[in-house]
Amino acid sequence: MPVRRSCSFCGNEIEPGTGKMFIRKDGTVFLFCSHKCQSNMLKLGRVPRRTPWTQAFRRAAGRVVVEEAVVAEEAPAAGEGLVAEIKIETPKGKDIPVDLADLIDRRLGPDLPRGELEKHYASFVGSESFRTSIVGWAKKKHGASPISHIERAEFLAWKDSPEGRRAFKSWLDRAWQTVKGRKREAPEEEEAPAPTAKKAKKGA
Repeated sequence: MPVRRSCSFCGNEIEPGTGKMFIRKDGTVFLFCSHKCQSNMLKLGRVPRRTPWTQAFRRAAGRVVVEEAVVAEEAPAAGEGLVAEIKIETPKGKDIPVDLADLIDRRLGPDLPRGELEKHYASFVGSESFRTSIVGWAKKKHGASPISHIERAEFLAWKDSPEGRRAFKSWLDRAWQTVKGRKREAPEEEEAPAPTAKKAKKGA
């Protein structure tokens, strides 16, 4: 079975019994399918991947197009996909940082039951603003190294950083607005039946 050979310049297959061979003094062997390819490489000094009619040029151009298409498909909207893929290890239950628990109780309480406090904390670590902040902080810390997991120790370091304090304060302000709205609605609902009860006693 004849060995299949391809041109050293254009990349086309050379039929058996045809083609030209050129051997340099250093032992490098070149095979050419035509005088045109031989002249382009040896006399004109052209590079195959920069010459439009060669296979090397088409492969390079096709690879660039494919890479651009892959990047466009994999690029997440506003970076959400990358943030979602990273696993963040946060303290839970009794291990919730005392300083965060105190701030939550002081701002959204006071004297919140433990279950209510943990619920607010879970809302914070589950928020998109928290994930975006801690992932951005971790990427700066790790530099060019890709990250897929943020450990608990890194979470504790983040919460004491300027970025962490800023993110927590921003979430706390939003949570307070929600709690404040609920507190305003609650007295109106409770006071509504009171006048009716007093009128019933006077009539009796």
